[in-house]
Amino acid sequence: MVVASRAGFAIGVAALGLAVGCTSAGAREQEFVRRNLATVLLVKNVHVSCSDALLFADSRVCATVLMSEGSMLQFHDLGYQSFGPVPSRVRLAAAGGRSPLLVSCESQSAFADLERGALFGHHFSPPIDDVAHAIQRRREVIVEMEFWPQCPQFWELSKEQGPRYRYCAHATGAVAEPPPRPCD
Repeated sequence: MVVASRAGFAIGVAALGLAVGCTSAGAREQEFVRRNLATVLLVKNVHVSCSDALLFADSRVCATVLMSEGSMLQFHDLGYQSFGPVPSRVRLAAAGGRSPLLVSCESQSAFADLERGALFGHHFSPPIDDVAHAIQRRREVIVEMEFWPQCPQFWELSKEQGPRYRYCAHATGAVAEPPPRPCD
């Protein structure tokens, strides 16, 4: 019985250690994102949170960035790979008081990908390199978002690989009426 209780204690301590290690990895990634965003010129405030319960470092950090002139940008799915010359995630959730809505057959909705070579990245010339670069070019990003039709109207765009997307933007906080899925 003593052996069983010691084994249970050892397993509990190991599980606790694993949970603390996982949480630390997620916290380190959040801190990395916060630190990198705070260094961008004219950033007044950065609020970082997690998508769901972030245990591992897995690029699921959300950030709301308030600029000194009052504009606000919100990004989703940030992480270590959102910064640098070859980012994999520059996903915009809100800009200029509008939130994008993308609908495709493959996924019900997605965020507007602004990075180099992404679905909406080709609108920017020169291309947007990473999240910090998107913040520096926030005026262009906000103008792009304001140019999107108000939901439930939409525009359709085909990606090079074939999937079609219907997209629009709605006022942040307002209920968006999603356009019908563009399935054949």
